Amino acid sequence: MFTVLVVDDEPNVRAPVRRMLSQMEGADRVLEAADGKQALELLKRHEVHLVITDIRMPGMDGLALAATIRGRYPDTEVYVLTGYAEFEYAQRAVEHQVSGYLLKPLSRHKLAEVFEAASRKYRLRRHSYQVNTIRSKALLEKRVHDLLHGVPLPQFDEGLIPPFERIALISFSTKDLRSFGETSVRSFIRNGAYDAFCRLGVPVVCMEERLVSIVLFAVSFDREAWDRQTAETSAWMEDKLRLPIRTGCGGSTRELADLSLMYIRSMVKLGFTEVSRRGSEARLSPIVRSLLDYVRSEYAGSALLADFAEARQVNANYLSNLFHQETGMTYTQYLTHYRLTEAKRLLRETNLKIYEVCALTGYRDPAYFSRLFKTVVGLSPNDYRLGTPNT
Repeated sequence: MFTVLVVDDEPNVRAPVRRMLSQMEGADRVLEAADGKQALELLKRHEVHLVITDIRMPGMDGLALAATIRGRYPDTEVYVLTGYAEFEYAQRAVEHQVSGYLLKPLSRHKLAEVFEAASRKYRLRRHSYQVNTIRSKALLEKRVHDLLHGVPLPQFDEGLIPPFERIALISFSTKDLRSFGETSVRSFIRNGAYDAFCRLGVPVVCMEERLVSIVLFAVSFDREAWDRQTAETSAWMEDKLRLPIRTGCGGSTRELADLSLMYIRSMVKLGFTEVSRRGSEARLSPIVRSLLDYVRSEYAGSALLADFAEARQVNANYLSNLFHQETGMTYTQYLTHYRLTEAKRLLRETNLKIYEVCALTGYRDPAYFSRLFKTVVGLSPNDYRLGTPNT
């Protein structure tokens, strides 16, 4: 909304200027004030884009007002109205305080020129802001998507991450995985999910072929409101897609680095890591099936994708992309999931010490292992053993 403010202590000058401005195309709102003090009060309450002020007024004159506006509202265009007697004074002021000056008596033609120039600058600023906002949002989605898949955040993009006290993650999927594949459906789901969670913080919606994940950056995290919104969003998706929706909760954390592990946890809940079940491997390419066998035999060691690729004379980047495409997980995510699955089995079936379970599943640092285990499983290794769950 383009807003103009006319400031003059003489009503017979102020009223005609306001009337002419009100008749111009694009003038959404025209305000008026009798002096500088009144003008500053209006500027506090409204976003004003153009101010036309008399240069001589009692109390705060036009140049003092212009200087204050320049300090507080630098994007606001300010023009001063002046008579010939003050012309040189006004010219000097232009260099420091105001956008320009207007000579009395003011013509409609000159006023229209000033209005159009200020309006054009406003439209360009608004367009630039909208473009930058869209670009920043798209880049934030890309960086968060990378974090979900274990790609570190570049240092020069750290400023993209919204302020947060906690980060929460939830993923949604449906049996008919093609329902998320159409562009119109994906856009509809993305916008709806964003609108649903934005009241709780800053949501980032990451769409993939098989699921949609919402990462919430919250300065003040309300778990009850989060759970309630998750249930409402799931019901909304079911209603719009006419399909049952599954949810995979990734939990919440204070650490940005935990996002990849939380993503694994959500995928485990959704069953997307069960690629080794009988029948599900048949759809995989031979090289990916061989890589799964490699994980099963080498998980307690380094189990490096690069070593496997070199031994098979396959490009490591190609193999990494193929694995992700066919399984829905990165190689690192699947290796982590498999190691933790084995760790849970050892905790259930043996009396091995935690540090021994850690070493037998490919980890060298028990503290790191315990933290990773709790982030993905939701319990510490010791609590998991004491609870002896069947999952």
